[in-house]
Amino acid sequence: MLKSIRQSTATLHSWLGLIFGWLLFLIFVMGSLSLYKTEINYWMQPQFATMQTSSNEAAQSAFAYLQTHAPDAKSWFIHVAHDNAPVNRVFWQTAEGAFENRILNASTGSELQLLNTQGGDFFYRLHFQLYGMSYMTGQIIVTFTAFILLILLISGVITHKKLLIEFFTLRTNKGQLSYLDYHTVSAVTAMPFFFVTAFTGLAMFFYVLFPANLKLSYPDNPFQYFEEIRTIPQQDLLSTPEKAEMRPIQYFLKHTTRQWGVAPLDTITVKSPNTSSAHITINKKEDRTITRNQDQFIFNAHTGELLKNNRNTSALATLNNGIYGLHMARYAQPSLRFILFLSGILGATMIASGLFLWSLKRQIKNKKQSFHLGAYLVNRLNMTATIGLGIAVLSYFYINRLVTAPYNLPNYEITTFFSVWFICFLIACLMPQHQLWKSLLKGFIILALILPIINLCYLFNHHLISSFSSYWMFLRVDLLILLFALLAIFLHQKIAPIASNQVTQNQFINGIR
Repeated sequence: MLKSIRQSTATLHSWLGLIFGWLLFLIFVMGSLSLYKTEINYWMQPQFATMQTSSNEAAQSAFAYLQTHAPDAKSWFIHVAHDNAPVNRVFWQTAEGAFENRILNASTGSELQLLNTQGGDFFYRLHFQLYGMSYMTGQIIVTFTAFILLILLISGVITHKKLLIEFFTLRTNKGQLSYLDYHTVSAVTAMPFFFVTAFTGLAMFFYVLFPANLKLSYPDNPFQYFEEIRTIPQQDLLSTPEKAEMRPIQYFLKHTTRQWGVAPLDTITVKSPNTSSAHITINKKEDRTITRNQDQFIFNAHTGELLKNNRNTSALATLNNGIYGLHMARYAQPSLRFILFLSGILGATMIASGLFLWSLKRQIKNKKQSFHLGAYLVNRLNMTATIGLGIAVLSYFYINRLVTAPYNLPNYEITTFFSVWFICFLIACLMPQHQLWKSLLKGFIILALILPIINLCYLFNHHLISSFSSYWMFLRVDLLILLFALLAIFLHQKIAPIASNQVTQNQFINGIR
């Protein structure tokens, strides 16, 4: 009975891993890179390095811009400049309901035309939304994939009855057996991280998979849920607010400075600006708690009155923010963030080795060595989804450094990313399998080793660095790239391609057992 359950679970684990493995690998890699989203933004927009400003100065310049260009808007939203992103990003909803946004010089308030890049934000959007799809469609797929990951983790634990023993077995230069060992070791090493990541990712967007529950709890207005977790109860706004002058932003900044000192600001929101119902919310940036319930002040922008209940401490908001905080790891200091990054890479390793194991098992069973279209496509997709993805990421960085395009053109970096990824698939389909593994790895290694050199030359030529401290913000990304290069070199030297015949069928089956 137990043996039958394990066999059924193993079959479920194997096929779910194959069907969702490529997508899970993408999500793990992009999620890991998203932990360094800010650093990548700096790397890809080096103009940031020469910009310096204070939060109060940035808030004043952004406020002045909106007063000039959007005085009749329904609402304003300001991402205040700070050390990691020294530009103001302003958004507003026009009286007609349309949305506008601009990037501003934090000191002068003038509009900026930065490089046409999304930087690390592209990896982040690809992680949780599958860039290019509609917001809801991408979220549904990713959320369902998080559910599948939970099933894979549980079924993997049930399948491997000697999981802890196998954890201490790591065979290199053993061809196919090495894939089995790397799959087990990577899974066990970061198992708590995988469970937390999968559960929180699922919990964050439960309403996507179970919309009926949201409808049941909020029958009249399902969007009330989002209002309760994202906003703070305020005094009712007038249905027809009258035109009225707001207090200058300096008035509110003096209050925040008295309470917080000279602390960086995160966001400023103004509802119904320049009316008698105007409310302004100012959020403090520094917050190291998991729930990320930032200090904030809410004022009546017309009278200057400080409103009560200036923090959302409801159980619903705390629970939601806690789940979100655990998943996003915004609380993590540099050392912990690097550990979480490595855990994400271990997750990608777990998925990749599992995919190769699936192909290997069918290759060994094919005693006649006859051509099988399904196995052929799976092998090529495995190579493309793993090594090909790495090459595509590097091409994304390369095109940023080698080509400068006008701001108003379509994002050429993203186009390059997907184009190179597709080219890797074509190469995989045309190249003999016994050459494919090491050929793609060699390409990745060469690109990864050369990129930091090209970056350094670029920075020197554009006079963007003058000391090690000014170079450090760029070097952090270069070091991550070199880390992946070293990993690729290790794989190239220690792991044999799938097509090798180093392990017999009996040896492999015994290794699995």
